[in-house]
Amino acid sequence: MEISAGEWIGLFCALIWAVSGVLTRTQSYKVPPVLMNAIRCAAAGVCFWIALALTSTVAVYGLLSGKEWALLIGSVVIGVTMGDTLYLWSIREIGISRSMALVGIVPLTTLVFEHVLLGQPFPGRFVVGCFLVVGGVICLSLKSRLEKQETGGGRLWLGIVLSLTAAVLWGLSTVMIKPAIEQLTPIEANSVRMPVVALFLFAAYRVVGAGPVEASRTTISIVAMTGLIGMGLGSYFFLMAIDMIGPAKTAVLAAVAPVFAMVLAVLFLKERVTMRITTGVFLCVGGVWLVL
Repeated sequence: MEISAGEWIGLFCALIWAVSGVLTRTQSYKVPPVLMNAIRCAAAGVCFWIALALTSTVAVYGLLSGKEWALLIGSVVIGVTMGDTLYLWSIREIGISRSMALVGIVPLTTLVFEHVLLGQPFPGRFVVGCFLVVGGVICLSLKSRLEKQETGGGRLWLGIVLSLTAAVLWGLSTVMIKPAIEQLTPIEANSVRMPVVALFLFAAYRVVGAGPVEASRTTISIVAMTGLIGMGLGSYFFLMAIDMIGPAKTAVLAAVAPVFAMVLAVLFLKERVTMRITTGVFLCVGGVWLVL
């Protein structure tokens, strides 16, 4: 089977997101999730504003209606401010392998919200895919006796709840943003979304004081780099793949990011990946594949 250029780009996007997640994991105990997400979004926002200056003009924002602005900003608050922050928190609690596998059900939550809010029908293989995903979540939710001794009680379930909640929020955000960007390119949309969410998160961090910070310049630089890689470069290739091979196939290829992350976590972070976790990852990916 010959793999097209668009398919290679989709797989490369998945690899980029996996690399970003692994790098994030290395700094997850040094920077609180809220502040980490703020730094990542700020770095990506600078990147998108530079791209905007080269490709477009701010005059395009005057064409948006009040409803489109509400959906655009609402998708930021739900998807990036809340969803991404919960995802970073989940990485801190249960590691990159489990977190990326659990949030890999985003295509499912997106399809559900499309059905409920937009009236889109479910694909024929939806039910089978759901059963596979549920099986994968169960595998990832189980905790061995050794893991209980190492991590203590409660942290695994907290991480699972955080990851699944992030997946739900991302699905809703995706559906909300579709009508919001009809008159905008992805660069124009993200040039608004990333700076807005960065300001919101920085303000939230100052108000609530979300935990101590043990961050050197190196740590801040690495966190900013994960924003450039994951939210900047990854999003760019994701949109390029959508343009070349369509959103459904792109989403399927991007869903293999947990597999890349699992391999990288074993090689570089020395995370323990059991047969149960491996099975859970492939069940989740296989379920998403069937649904799409």
